[in-house]
Amino acid sequence: AAVESAGLAQNSVVRALDVRADAVVAERLDLEGSTPLVYLERLRLAGTEPLALDRVWLPASIARPLLAVDFSHTSLYGELRARTGVSLDHGTEQIRAVLPTPAERRQLRCDADAAAFSIGRLGHASGVPVEWRHTLVRGDRFALAAEFSGRTGYQLVGTHKP
Repeated sequence: AAVESAGLAQNSVVRALDVRADAVVAERLDLEGSTPLVYLERLRLAGTEPLALDRVWLPASIARPLLAVDFSHTSLYGELRARTGVSLDHGTEQIRAVLPTPAERRQLRCDADAAAFSIGRLGHASGVPVEWRHTLVRGDRFALAAEFSGRTGYQLVGTHKP
């Protein structure tokens, strides 16, 4: 939404959409290590330029219907809701600055000294963890801003930089 509000087309190149096991991710989702997970990896574009590398894992017991979706220009959460009836209702994120690996720099088409935002997200639906996501966002194309008030507290707001 932030990309489109800046007047740029938003789409994705799907790198992977399959079922796999990942013991580390399963543990984050409070699942047994060998639990099958739906894995979606997308290169997110703003206009024609890469903005982010997005990797998402969801329990296959919930998300298997997503394997039939073309995620090149659709919302994961919208498809999850439409195809499974599951809606994420809260979550936590950890955001930190990192230097992308050489492979990540090639995919994101950024300079060797360019920093990125590493965002780890654990999403819940009805108190159950159902999504682990790792997104790497180009620091030269995205900025964080904050809003605060006595009523709502402190909230980070993402801003696309053309």
